[in-house]
Amino acid sequence: MKQISLNKSISIEFTKNKFLISLSLLFIVTGLNYFYISYGDLPKGQEWQMIFSSIPFLNTMLISIMMSVLASRCIDIENKGNMWNTLPTLESRKKLFSSKLLFGFIHIALFCFIQTIMILYLGIKFMIGGGFPIFALLQTEFAEIIFGMIIFQLQCLLSLKFRNQFAALSIAFGGTLAGVFIAFVSKAALTPWSVLFSLSTVTMDYDSATRDMLLSWNAIDIKTIFISFLYFFTTYKLSLSVFNNPETGNFKIAHVHRISKNSHTILPVELIKMKRNPVWIPFALIPLISAGIGIINFLSNQGVLSFDWADLWTQESLFLGMFFLSPLIAILASLDFRMEHLGTNWNIMLTSSSRFKVLKDKWLTVAVISTICMLWISFIYIVSGKLIGITGSIPKEFYLRIFASILCIIAVSSFQCLLSLIIPSFAIPVGLAFLGNILGLLLTVKGFFYATPFSMLIYSMGSTNITGEINLPVVIITCLLYIFISFAIGLLYLNRTDIKTGR
Repeated sequence: MKQISLNKSISIEFTKNKFLISLSLLFIVTGLNYFYISYGDLPKGQEWQMIFSSIPFLNTMLISIMMSVLASRCIDIENKGNMWNTLPTLESRKKLFSSKLLFGFIHIALFCFIQTIMILYLGIKFMIGGGFPIFALLQTEFAEIIFGMIIFQLQCLLSLKFRNQFAALSIAFGGTLAGVFIAFVSKAALTPWSVLFSLSTVTMDYDSATRDMLLSWNAIDIKTIFISFLYFFTTYKLSLSVFNNPETGNFKIAHVHRISKNSHTILPVELIKMKRNPVWIPFALIPLISAGIGIINFLSNQGVLSFDWADLWTQESLFLGMFFLSPLIAILASLDFRMEHLGTNWNIMLTSSSRFKVLKDKWLTVAVISTICMLWISFIYIVSGKLIGITGSIPKEFYLRIFASILCIIAVSSFQCLLSLIIPSFAIPVGLAFLGNILGLLLTVKGFFYATPFSMLIYSMGSTNITGEINLPVVIITCLLYIFISFAIGLLYLNRTDIKTGR
């Protein structure tokens, strides 16, 4: 067997994964990190504490999604064709797996390096006095590297066990949301996604009477470090074990003998494809988790929040609207286009149906399922409000915002279908949706809600103020414009491009 050096294996890994794409993802993530940390005023005398307290919240989501997307893409490439049978003839499975882990480590190390430059720049920009907290920086970057590798190894394991990346990435999003939620309840690393919060360098003490927040440096907790390493070695051993044992069936497509059914059915072909996928699980559970976080936060902060429908909506829809709804739509769009990107399925599909119908059916499928998710969110909100005893009528603005949100969901669906059409990778459009959502949040805060489909959705949901005024004519016109542009570019791409060869 011809041996390939580890350096060569790493080079091959970067070539397969198109390093320019992952590097672009890396710079977008660190850019969003910078804008989030530098946004707002820094409290006098506690500037460094404020900067380092902001890092775990955003990076729990950014690093988690970035490493999940990289790991999913890294494994998914091997899931195509006979790659799993070919690769072990060139190199041992352990070395192949080590090259994938090194690929992930290089990305998280680059992230930490760029973040260090960013933090130093913030110190110069805001002319922060006092000594630079080098110990806090080292502790933060140690925590981010450990956390990033735990998530990367865990996602490798999920991607190996679930050939359908829909399931793997849905678990990643659900876990990330759960990790953020647990941070509001406990600082302990109760899940792998809670590790970064548990290793935070800053402690926040909030006085509800004066509404003052005191920030102080946090000492290293040996028990938390031990738990973090336990997660690291456990995910490493489990993922390596699965990687080394293809005979268990992890790398084989299970051929289940079923009774043939008549191909003539009243169901549209795209819905038939979805019928055997557990699409409903993340679309049902993630809104439920988000609502659960919101209800707990709503009931435990009655000194700050009002016991009414408006404040309940801000708490229940906050994480979903600002961070997770658009990526959920992206996962669905990637799933809908996944089959066509395998083998010569595009050629078969386009010889039996018009390009317009193919694109229209896919877009409508994604839009309809995503709209049902929005209605499910609304149902949870109304039922939970009644159960906890909120009186009075639901604000009329709520129904207006739900209507506007559905329009925006249809626009986001068309944009994500365009990305999934052009980009064969399952994970990259999902990662772009998550990053686009955070960029959309920043644009919405600045008043440019119409700039992207993602910012339109955040604005329309009114997760920070449901009773605030909504510019419905602008929402309708902008959504129609995004739908038209996405659909037109998609049709142009199908008509001008050889999908199989990319020419």
